[in-house]
Amino acid sequence: MPDTKVIDLSHHNTVPSSLQSTADAGVLGVIHKCTQGTGFVDKKVGARQYLTREAGMLWGLYHYLNPGKMIPQMDHFWDKAQTFGDEDTLLAVDFEENGISLEDVVSAMDYLASISGRSPVLYTGHSLKDAGGALAQPALLSYRLWLAQYSSKPILPAGYDSYWIWQFTDKGSIPGIEGNVDCNAYMETDAELSLEWSGRQIEEPEPASKLVMVTIQTPPGVEVKVVIEDFK
Repeated sequence: MPDTKVIDLSHHNTVPSSLQSTADAGVLGVIHKCTQGTGFVDKKVGARQYLTREAGMLWGLYHYLNPGKMIPQMDHFWDKAQTFGDEDTLLAVDFEENGISLEDVVSAMDYLASISGRSPVLYTGHSLKDAGGALAQPALLSYRLWLAQYSSKPILPAGYDSYWIWQFTDKGSIPGIEGNVDCNAYMETDAELSLEWSGRQIEEPEPASKLVMVTIQTPPGVEVKVVIEDFK
């Protein structure tokens, strides 16, 4: 089985008093359930945010999509994400219920991206595969895929050539947490995971200009000097 770099938790998991042993075991990040529908808030999310930060791990939040209107759900999620997160918090949308179209999913992801200023992650497995994957809705390729596939080898939805993280089991054993744990693999370096985590767009600095002095010869006895800004 691959190494576990990220775990996802909810109020169903039992964390005694610390996640330090979890971090010491090599887990870099925690993604916790935050909201569902338009009213539910996970009762453990605040305490788990504290424990995750205390252990020095990356922190993320996910919203479990219910069928129905997407915009009110994303408004609810974003409202609570500002309470239980910051600008470095990963935001994810969990798509696994019947009765949600791929157009609904794109609407939710696009709206969340617009109000949060970062690129959310899409968690899904058979729901996306059964609906035809990105071949049926190419706009989904704009977002990182958090693939749920409980097997020794990931099987990607149609249209995808990679995943961002892969939830390879829901029965993992992780120090610091009692019972079964959802475990996720990330195949690049730890530094890259940290860099990509929040989904915030990092603006490239403006290229520094340099002054170039040229001399233009004009009629005998006259010189004109021109300053050119070179941005290359």
